[in-house]
Amino acid sequence: MCCRCGKIYGMTPAGKHSSREECHYHLGRLCYTAKGLELTQVTVVDPSLQVVYDTFVKPDEEVIDYNTRFSGAVEDDLKDTKTSIRDVQATLLNLFSADTVLIGHSFEHSLYALKVIHTSVVDTTVMFPHQLDLPHKRSFKSLVADYLWRIIQDDGKSLLVHDKYRDPKSDLSKS
Repeated sequence: MCCRCGKIYGMTPAGKHSSREECHYHLGRLCYTAKGLELTQVTVVDPSLQVVYDTFVKPDEEVIDYNTRFSGAVEDDLKDTKTSIRDVQATLLNLFSADTVLIGHSFEHSLYALKVIHTSVVDTTVMFPHQLDLPHKRSFKSLVADYLWRIIQDDGKSLLVHDKYRDPKSDLSKS
């Protein structure tokens, strides 16, 4: 069953998808991976917005949908990737301490995808709430437009101001 829309799809006895059915709820996209949501890319910037860590991550299971509309990731990005989520976690443990403040947008998704628990987090969806309040959240695109006066996405394609400023929901695949 698709974890996004609940649609039932076919599987082989080995756990692979028997066919590539389109998900009618997600703009022709398929399901994420055979395991569900998995991480495909991690980018970390410092307070000066300089990239200090950027890597693609090889999912544990077969990718069914790269969710490119949100993630920006495509099959070629992961073709030669050897970095596992465990490698990423080890690197992050060397970059951050328990006192490091992490800042992100809908950051619970990123931390969930990383399988990391951290107590010092600033989430822009909390700092800049939606006018209709919860459960609504402002999109990263609208925050960038309103506060930085930049357009980062148009028609589902990234027009990234800088490739590393993509919507953090892209951490899921996926992502």
